[in-house]
Amino acid sequence: MAHLLQRIKSEDLDMVVTAINIQHEVGGNLSEILDTIAETIRERVRIKGQIRALTAQQRLSGNVVALLPIALGTFLFIFNPGYLSRMFKETCGIMMLVFGGITISVGYLAIRKITDIEV
Repeated sequence: MAHLLQRIKSEDLDMVVTAINIQHEVGGNLSEILDTIAETIRERVRIKGQIRALTAQQRLSGNVVALLPIALGTFLFIFNPGYLSRMFKETCGIMMLVFGGITISVGYLAIRKITDIEV
């Protein structure tokens, strides 16, 4: 069982292997222990599903906020290239683009980190 746990990294499998090892040394009702572990795993999966459903709107907001400036800039560049052409010709414009890209990336990563809830 220890070799199985080394090959497969899983918290659920770790609980099962630990319970079997303890039951082997101490004795007791293995089926009751495994039923309790199965219930715990089912509950964890259910809670993860609820968390994904509750944070779906925030994750979508993060994607929209990250992609909106890029989409708007592309739209403006395609339909009115003269409007944004100075931004690509001057050093100050390029620095603004780089700074904007960095802040968009940081904001996107922050939103992803906030919505990534571990159970």
